[in-house]
Amino acid sequence: MNFYRLFIFISCISLISCRTIKPEAPNVTTESIPLKKSISSNINIPVEIDLNPYFSMAENSVANVYEGNDNPCEGLRYNYRFIRSPFIISGNKDVVTLSFDGKYQIKGNYCAKCINDHCLLPTPTFSCGFNEPLRGISIGYSSTIKLLPDYHLQSNTSLVKAQAVDKCKISFANIDITEKLMKEIKNQLELLGKNVDDQVNSYDLKPLMKNVWDKLWEVENIEGLGYLSLNPSAINISDINLKGSSLFLNLGLTCNPVFSIANTTNKPTALPDLSNNKLQNGFSIYTDIYADYKDLTKLMNTKLKDSTFNIKGKKIIINNVNVSGIGHSKISVMIDFKGSQKGKIFFTGTPFFDSSKNTLSVPDLSFELKSKNILIKMANWMLNDKITEKIKGAAIFDMSPALNQAKSGLQNQLNKKLTDNIQMNGLVNHFNIQNISTNKEALFIRLLSTGNLSIKIK
Repeated sequence: MNFYRLFIFISCISLISCRTIKPEAPNVTTESIPLKKSISSNINIPVEIDLNPYFSMAENSVANVYEGNDNPCEGLRYNYRFIRSPFIISGNKDVVTLSFDGKYQIKGNYCAKCINDHCLLPTPTFSCGFNEPLRGISIGYSSTIKLLPDYHLQSNTSLVKAQAVDKCKISFANIDITEKLMKEIKNQLELLGKNVDDQVNSYDLKPLMKNVWDKLWEVENIEGLGYLSLNPSAINISDINLKGSSLFLNLGLTCNPVFSIANTTNKPTALPDLSNNKLQNGFSIYTDIYADYKDLTKLMNTKLKDSTFNIKGKKIIINNVNVSGIGHSKISVMIDFKGSQKGKIFFTGTPFFDSSKNTLSVPDLSFELKSKNILIKMANWMLNDKITEKIKGAAIFDMSPALNQAKSGLQNQLNKKLTDNIQMNGLVNHFNIQNISTNKEALFIRLLSTGNLSIKIK
C-alpha cells in the first residue's frame, strides 16, 4: 500500500513537471493611445536662377546697329549710324544694372533758306566718325526685379544714363549736333528697355517650381531602410538678391515627412502660391517612422533562437520569440521554449532610446505578472535573473549603422538632378532619433535631420 501511494505521488510530480506552461498573454489595452502629434518641418532652400537667357532674348530682340536721318528742306540735315556693344550685367539686391558702350558717326549739312525743296544759300557740310574713329556713347539702365506670388518675375527698367563720351563739336544756328543725335538715339534705347521688361515679365517660374513640387511629393527609397515621403504643404519666399546676371532667393518649404517600411504612392497637391513668411536657415526635418513589430521580432530571433540556458541542472532552449505592442508605450516579448520544461512565457517593458550610445533597449524588461504567477506554481526555478538578463541583452539594438545608412541615403537623395535644368544639392549635418514610443499597432520613431539644401535653375 505504501509502495502504491509512493508510485501515485511520483506519477503526479512527473505529470506536473511535464505540463506545458501556458500563461495568458498580457492584457492589451482597448483604448486607442494616440502617438505624438506630428511636427511640421521647415526646409530653407537657397535658389539660384540664371537670368542671362532672358536678358539675351531682350538684347537680341533689338538691333545692334541703328541708322536714321532727318532731311528737311530748311535747317539741319543729317544721317547717322549707331552701333552698340552687348550688355554688361551687374546686380545688387533687387536691382540689375545693364550697361553697354555705343559708337556713332554722323554727317550732314545745314540749309539756312529753302524754297521749293531748293536751298538758296550754300550748305556747309559736317561729319564726325568718318575717316576717323567712331565717337563713343555710354549707356546704362536700371532694372528693379520682383518675384510675384504667382511665380512670375516683374521688372521695371529705366534708362538712367545716355552720355556722349566723344561729342561731335559742330553746331549751326545754336543747334548742338550731339544733343540732337542723342534725342534720336534715346528713342531706340527706350524701346530696348521696354523689351527687357517684356522678356523678364514673361519669365514664369511656375512650371519649373511645379516640377520641383511634384518631385518633392515622390516617395524616395532610402536603400535598405524604407521609403521617405516629405509631404510638402506650403512654400515661403524671401527677398531676392541679384549678383551679376544671377537671381538668388530663398524658398522655404513646410512639410510633414513620414518614413514607412512599405512602399506607398503619393499624389501631388496643387502648387500653392508664394507667401512672405520669415524663413529659417538650412533645414530641420522631423521624420516619423512607423515600424512594424515584425522587424523587432526578426532581430530578436536572430539573437535568441536556439539559445540554451542551464539553470540548477535543468535546461531551457528557446524556439521562437515574438514582439508585440500592448499599448501605453509598452511592448510584450513572448518566449516559446522547450527542454526540461516547455511552453511560453511573457516579458513586458518600455522601449528607450539612449542618444549618447545610439541604442534602443528595454531596460525595465521583466516577467509579466501572469507569467510570473504561473512560474511560481509550476517552475519556480525559471524565475532566474540569468534568463531576464539574456532577454534584456537581446533587446538592445545598436541604431548607429541604421542611422548612418539612413543619413547616407538621405544625403544621396538631396544631391541629384530634378530635371535637365534643375540641380539640387544638399548636405546632412545631423541625423538623430528624438524619441520613441509605442502603441499596440506599431513602434513609433521620430527622427530629426538638419543640414543645408540648395537648388540651381538654369
